Amino acid sequence: MEPESFGIDSAKAISSQFVGFLLDSYDLTMILSIAPILAKVLLPPESSLLATFNIILSYSLTIIFRPLGSAIFGNLGDKIGRRADLIITVLGLGLVSALTAALPTYSEVGILSFVLFVLLRILVGIFAGGEYSAGHPFAMEWTPFKWRGLISGLVQGGFSFGAALAAVVEGAFIGIYGLKGVEDFAWRYVFLTALAPAVIALAVRLSMKETPVFQDVKNRNLVRKSPLTDLFRKPYRRDFFQVMVYMTGMFFYAYSLFAFVPAILEHAPSVFPLQTAESIYSYGTYAAFAGALTFGALSQYLGRRRLTLIWIFLTLVLSVPVYYLLFTSARAGNVVGASLASIMIGIITQAPWGIIPIYLSERFKASMRASGVGFGYSSGIFVGGWFSIYVELMHQYLFKGIDTPENVWFSTAVLLILGAILVGGGQYLGPETLGTRLTEEPQKV
Repeated sequence: MEPESFGIDSAKAISSQFVGFLLDSYDLTMILSIAPILAKVLLPPESSLLATFNIILSYSLTIIFRPLGSAIFGNLGDKIGRRADLIITVLGLGLVSALTAALPTYSEVGILSFVLFVLLRILVGIFAGGEYSAGHPFAMEWTPFKWRGLISGLVQGGFSFGAALAAVVEGAFIGIYGLKGVEDFAWRYVFLTALAPAVIALAVRLSMKETPVFQDVKNRNLVRKSPLTDLFRKPYRRDFFQVMVYMTGMFFYAYSLFAFVPAILEHAPSVFPLQTAESIYSYGTYAAFAGALTFGALSQYLGRRRLTLIWIFLTLVLSVPVYYLLFTSARAGNVVGASLASIMIGIITQAPWGIIPIYLSERFKASMRASGVGFGYSSGIFVGGWFSIYVELMHQYLFKGIDTPENVWFSTAVLLILGAILVGGGQYLGPETLGTRLTEEPQKV
């Protein structure tokens, strides 16, 4: 059974996942955008770029734990239901993210401050991995067929919206307290703000109903004993590994914006002060939201696979020119040029994410959907999660002369090109999913 029209339950499900996914991105962006500040607070004095890379690397290390969260909570979501799963994950994600505000500094406890930071990032990664395992299927199973593409883009756009919100909040704190004030104490207040979206998402989820699709699985006694391990058995394992290739490339896409646009804007030869760099970066995240929404809506007419393959061609053509525009504009202090580049990068890298909630939901049966969506999504992290190492190696051994010693613009463009190749290959190997029902036995509508 699938909903034929929007109702209050559909609205709750969609808003719940939008805010929950917003929280995931909000936390991520806080780490990556103020990495230079956290490097000064949590690490000993080093070169600014190396210290910033250590913060970014710590996030790479922690997102490796997202597949663990997806395995735990995806399996749970297929056995006890999506709703209960989501209440647990949003509680954990909000509380652990906010606990970052209580960390001691390097000047107080030495390297233990960074160790504790990494441990908290591990816990955030586990709960975040669980958040989309049940959350994406929950929202999609409550969405009528004709609206799937648009709502998929809206739900996924919550990630970009969270990044934009975090950039605005960080910019506001810098404006109020000054850069020195944020470095001294106000960085703690920034992390405490994560409690707000967590409380909103929790309130909505406590009032929600289980999806009719999962209820049908229960009523027909189709709940699997081991939905997670079934992903690796015939005939499903080929589907899983196709999704893994695709999602690996998608993570390269994502961090080409979220990790390295701030780094390019904040490091020499960029002349922008931190607050200006944050503002320019936020324009890219606004554009990312619009891109995901538009891409999702278009996929309902052009197809998920066809639209993605067209986008891959555009990415390959534009990657180097758009990052060169960002780099040269930052070097010249050209706010308009840098803003245009940030907007273009936001659209290029994040628009294809607009189909992820529905595409992954359509790839797996209802009885294994939370496991398939969650672990399939997170499987891209096994290779894609080490993006900071790849960019640093390319920077140090291949492209330092093009990048400049303190900037990584060309290495980041190459990362995006590699992502496009993987995404294109993954989609080419998979089927067109537009028209697939979300009930236990998928069929064309």
